[in-house]
Amino acid sequence: MSIFRRTFKHHAARPALFGLVLAALLAGSTLWGGTAVEANHPVLVEGNCDSPVPGTTIVTAGTCGDFDGDGRIGTAEDTDGADRIFGTIRAALGPGTGAAAGTGANLNGLVLIVTSGRFAEGSILIGNVTAGFEGQGLAAPGNVTIEAAPGVMANIDAVLQGDPAGGNISRQNNGAFFVNYLPDFGNRVVTFRNLNFRNYLEAIGIASNSRVLIDNCRFENNTRNGVQAGGLSQVVISRSQFTANGRRIGPGADNTPSPGDGLMVTGAPQVRVVDSVFSHNVGAGIRNTSGAANSLTVYKVASYLNGTDIIGLFTIAPNPNYSN
Repeated sequence: MSIFRRTFKHHAARPALFGLVLAALLAGSTLWGGTAVEANHPVLVEGNCDSPVPGTTIVTAGTCGDFDGDGRIGTAEDTDGADRIFGTIRAALGPGTGAAAGTGANLNGLVLIVTSGRFAEGSILIGNVTAGFEGQGLAAPGNVTIEAAPGVMANIDAVLQGDPAGGNISRQNNGAFFVNYLPDFGNRVVTFRNLNFRNYLEAIGIASNSRVLIDNCRFENNTRNGVQAGGLSQVVISRSQFTANGRRIGPGADNTPSPGDGLMVTGAPQVRVVDSVFSHNVGAGIRNTSGAANSLTVYKVASYLNGTDIIGLFTIAPNPNYSN
């Protein structure tokens, strides 16, 4: 069982301890990138169509999401040259390897998905080097944006039908992204925009002093919850939908809702939700276990037809410019 999975199982069992446990994680020597962040440039990620079989990386030039027309997608695009075009989100976030060495975002810049596709990826750390995420993280990470371009459908999905690498069960039993910026790096911001997250244990876990914007994203069929915001993080969620979390059906993985919330707030974060919908989640649409109303502020938020629509204290903002 991976550290990623054990960490999330631990804080599910003891939500009040989640922020404390993750805040105690220590930054170590740089493992992902080798040097301090220097890139601060945009990189592109191609889509894919998993045809003729899942995992195919060589296709007819210009087809199947092949943005640059070289006939490579997926992992074949990750190391083919210093063109700043990648085939996986994980590789684009890193420093770049092989012929692409030094051209990745290196956790400091924009990762823009430019053609549609399904990205069967998971257990990706954004933030400081953290125990259990060997080969990921930086001693000094920067600002990170992961975004799908207008009109692009980017599905970050734990399930890849017929996956030849056999990673479906592992991905479904783990999270997609874990954001963990330690106190000295609380001025950095991580943005997720125009993305769909499906079939994970938890799509996005946020800890420590991370600052995160989630804009125009969709979270569906994740068994624990769509998003968990903990520690002393500051999180803004706008124009997003949390639907049917806890309602995953499929062979192999544990599909038990645990508890199947849309959004869980734990620890002592500041979470602000605007223009968003929470519906048909098995557990709560929104669950605030912090015990503080100022940890969760909502504006123009609809929470309907969940197991329980909202659990815990919250504040309703009187206008969109409200802050406290």
